[in-house]
Amino acid sequence: MAQTDIELLRDLYDRYAVGDVAPLFEHLAPDVEWISCGRSPALAAFSGIFHGLDGVQRYFQGLAQEWTITKHEMRDIARDGDQIVTRNLVEAVSKVTGKPVAVTTEHRWVLQDGRIRRFEERCDDEAALEAACRPSEP
Repeated sequence: MAQTDIELLRDLYDRYAVGDVAPLFEHLAPDVEWISCGRSPALAAFSGIFHGLDGVQRYFQGLAQEWTITKHEMRDIARDGDQIVTRNLVEAVSKVTGKPVAVTTEHRWVLQDGRIRRFEERCDDEAALEAACRPSEP
């Protein structure tokens, strides 16, 4: 029996939660569109629209350059028309300031034939991420 898109994403989130991102790349469409909607200059290393496998690799490199993800927990997953939507708790530490942050993210996925065609990430509280990027006052 073929794995459903929701089962596939559950598995990818479980793997990512323990630091294994390779399975995600195995399921990306070659022309994938990957969108991280942070508009703050503090999030520029991993914000924007990325195209193709190389673009997604740049996204993860920028994220790893700036943050240590200490927890990534999918809280909810549901189909919304042609998309699958997840709500996630993310805890991370800024590599620049050492400050921790916890935010809720929403991910919107479009899959076709077991391949990820599009991903869009939204953060409920970019202000918290920005604050974690600012150095403390002396």
